[in-house]
Amino acid sequence: MRISLRLKLTLISLLLLLIPLIGFRFSAMLQSSLLASREEALMFTAKAVATALANRPDIFDRELFHSLDQNRDLYLFHLSNSIRLNGKTDDWQPELQQSEEFGAEHVLSSAAPYNPDSLKFRHLLGERGKYLYALFLVQDDHLVYRHPNSLYPGKADHIQIGIEDRQGELHRYLLATEKAGWLNGFLMDPDPKEPLPQANEPRIQGVWAETEDGYTVELRIPLDMIGNRLAFAVADVDDEQERKVETIIGTANPGQIGELGWLLAPSTAIESLLRSLDRPHSRIRVVDENRRVRARFGSLETETVKKEESEQGLDTLLPWVHRQLAPVYRLFTEPFAVNFTPPAAQPKRLDIQGIEEGLQGRSSITHYRLADARVEVMAAITPLLDEGNVVGAVVVEQTTNSILALKNKMIEESIGLTVMAFVVVGLGLMLFASRISSRIRRLRNQAANAISKDGRIVTAIKPVRARDEIGDLSRTLASMLVQLKEQNEYREKMADNLEHEMRTPLAGVSASLKNLEKELPNPEQQTKDFIGWALRDVQRMESLLTAIRDATSLQEALEYDFPENFDLSSALSLWLEHGWRPSYPQVDFVYQAPPEPILIHGDPDRLRQMLEKLIDNAVSFHTAETPVILHLSSKQNSLELRISNEGSPIHPDMLGHIFNSMVSLRTQKETTPHLGLGLYVVRTIIEHHHGSIRAENLSNGRKGVCFIISLPRKTATPPTLTEQ
Repeated sequence: MRISLRLKLTLISLLLLLIPLIGFRFSAMLQSSLLASREEALMFTAKAVATALANRPDIFDRELFHSLDQNRDLYLFHLSNSIRLNGKTDDWQPELQQSEEFGAEHVLSSAAPYNPDSLKFRHLLGERGKYLYALFLVQDDHLVYRHPNSLYPGKADHIQIGIEDRQGELHRYLLATEKAGWLNGFLMDPDPKEPLPQANEPRIQGVWAETEDGYTVELRIPLDMIGNRLAFAVADVDDEQERKVETIIGTANPGQIGELGWLLAPSTAIESLLRSLDRPHSRIRVVDENRRVRARFGSLETETVKKEESEQGLDTLLPWVHRQLAPVYRLFTEPFAVNFTPPAAQPKRLDIQGIEEGLQGRSSITHYRLADARVEVMAAITPLLDEGNVVGAVVVEQTTNSILALKNKMIEESIGLTVMAFVVVGLGLMLFASRISSRIRRLRNQAANAISKDGRIVTAIKPVRARDEIGDLSRTLASMLVQLKEQNEYREKMADNLEHEMRTPLAGVSASLKNLEKELPNPEQQTKDFIGWALRDVQRMESLLTAIRDATSLQEALEYDFPENFDLSSALSLWLEHGWRPSYPQVDFVYQAPPEPILIHGDPDRLRQMLEKLIDNAVSFHTAETPVILHLSSKQNSLELRISNEGSPIHPDMLGHIFNSMVSLRTQKETTPHLGLGLYVVRTIIEHHHGSIRAENLSNGRKGVCFIISLPRKTATPPTLTEQ
């Protein structure tokens, strides 16, 4: 496939794509550098917070960081909304998402193998104002309410509460109801074996509401009733006759003060300390050994990237270009949420990669994405120590929005600059390539017109003055054509000079051989043979020189010819019957004559001489038992004669040169000398008659050569051509 210079330069202009590649690489390096710097800063902050907390050992004792039991301890949320005791859960959002399920792993007692379809519940504990609120979403396959006349509230589905007050004493409460609706607590005896309540407890208030699969209970307890430990349990009664408790599932055993769970709330003391270590656009969280979030401060949503900052650069220079390239930018940039809101529900447990390493005493950096936002968060995690023991971990988090915004900005500018550079440079290269192509095309046309189809130099190349490579090439080609023309003229005259130079010494050699033959009275037979061979070779050389003289003097001899009008069709028939067929009896000649006479103005003798050389050439190269075909046809103002023979084809590179002087394709040894002058004579005679000749290789599955002669026609009535 031919590739033009303009296309090549256009392809070269694609090297401009290195600009965005370099920009991508640089932006990636910049992002890595900024991320590394951000990671170091976050880790420094995390270690600073851990160091500040480690210098406050009283906090760990007061905030219960020691001897924690994940299966019994209760996490106390700061509720976002005011709670209305109405049996509905809408005001418990978003903390309801963090409610914990209690089932088989939390069975305190069971009369039969535990059936999960019989009893399980979800539980959530939070504080709002001066009250502690508790929510129970109980799944119970059979509800049994307290009998109106029964003194034993424990003989129905109920909720047990164990509270350690601030003086360290255990208080047991039980909540049961005769029907769905408002309920109050019963103060029970500290001994769990005593089933009778001691008194009503109006400070514990709640609502019991039935659901499709069980019931919901909302409770409110004054905070001043509660110390540091607390436990809840849900009891299930299925038989209304026996009213026997089948299963009890709870957070811990509410009947034993030593088995109550610690009430874990976010530490105000730690959060106050974190507030003094505030780091802009960061969130700091402290977790205990069970990964429960015990303190937090800061917010990720404070780090926002202004739209005008994220779209600076090309948009301020070329707004239209920036808008048009926006789809392209999206293919290479990394999207992120500019303005986002973290989940409203704060998790009570922090389960991200690296927490386990922090609790094992190793610092680490981790990355994660927010579940509902296209935001990547970077977190530095370091262990929290107390007297050399790991009691928790400090997590400092920050989004990578600002880094991604800078990276995207660099990529967008690289792409925009590349597009503009490609347009400008591409147009420049196209104009330059068009200029270069036109100059090269003109030089090519001059070179093509300077040499004819038969390889002769007919015109010269006009050199240009441009001082560049194309100018040097034109001057070199012009000089080469001048030298080639001189060499061709010398070669054409060489035969004439050769004939003059060799004629005299050859005559002397011939005379000397004849005199030598006369001087030897009775030579030996071998001597006679030698002299005979030498004389025959001298005769061959004389014949060769005569052919050279005829060829070189042909141009002058043609000036003295006697042209006339005659019918070439009849002449070909006459010459074929009385000349060529008798001369080549072993060759089959086929003449395809036209239906009407074809007139031509020329010298019949010269034209016959020309045709005899073509016939001799066809006979010499034809394949045995194949015909030599002559086909004469008439065109509008010219005639066309085709002479073809089957045999070896001519190499395509030689088709335009075989009519030059001293060019021969014969390889076999023959008695008749050949110097490559026959076809040169043919061309000279045809051109003298204002015609042309060319050679073509046969096609359509045949191998051979066809010579095509074109001569001008005449309209006058031809004279009768007699045999010559």
